[in-house]
Amino acid sequence: MWLDVHARLAERFTVFAPVQPGFAGTPLPGWVRAADDVALHTLDLVRALGLDSPLLVGLSLGGWIATEMAVLRPQSVGRLVLVAAIGVRTEKPLPDLFIMEPFEAAPYLFADVGKAMALMPAESGPDVMVRMWEEQAAVARLSWHRPYNPSLRRRLHMIAGPPRVVGGSEDRVVAPAHGEMLAREIAGARLEIVPGAGHALAIEKPEELARRIAAFAAERGEG
Repeated sequence: MWLDVHARLAERFTVFAPVQPGFAGTPLPGWVRAADDVALHTLDLVRALGLDSPLLVGLSLGGWIATEMAVLRPQSVGRLVLVAAIGVRTEKPLPDLFIMEPFEAAPYLFADVGKAMALMPAESGPDVMVRMWEEQAAVARLSWHRPYNPSLRRRLHMIAGPPRVVGGSEDRVVAPAHGEMLAREIAGARLEIVPGAGHALAIEKPEELARRIAAFAAERGEG
């Protein structure tokens, strides 16, 4: 999905929002078994696009993939923004969103449940429902067994350059305390908490998130 936060960032930056394997009607290849598989795939995309150490932003599952990218090939990532990122084991188990109906999951994802409608497809019908289940299967392939990489925490020191860790004050999936831990574990990282935002803060607070990302980029004069 091309979200409002993408559009706001695109006013100042060249934004690439890649569709990962298994999403948006793309097939889920058999070689995708874990988040690091997708991370390596995306690193290949960075190279194919000729990008020189881009600023990388990852939200939730995307934050896990972005963290793996920054650990696997630090020289390929210029700066890193982790937004409500999973991937490193949390102190308390994450809620099992797979067993929830959409109306049950919404309060975990949004501080303002009314914003959940932004995730609903514009059209309905069998094809749309099949697409939604296919994407759930892609997420499950990566995170159902374990929504984190047991080895990732001890590899965080490999991240080059101090990242920005962003979380929502009302996040019921990844608590602010988890962001505090990431900020401690990654050298030079800084934590920013967005007031009144839940886990899907890119949808709830697009202007605020875009502003914070742009300010982070400006610290190094990136475009």
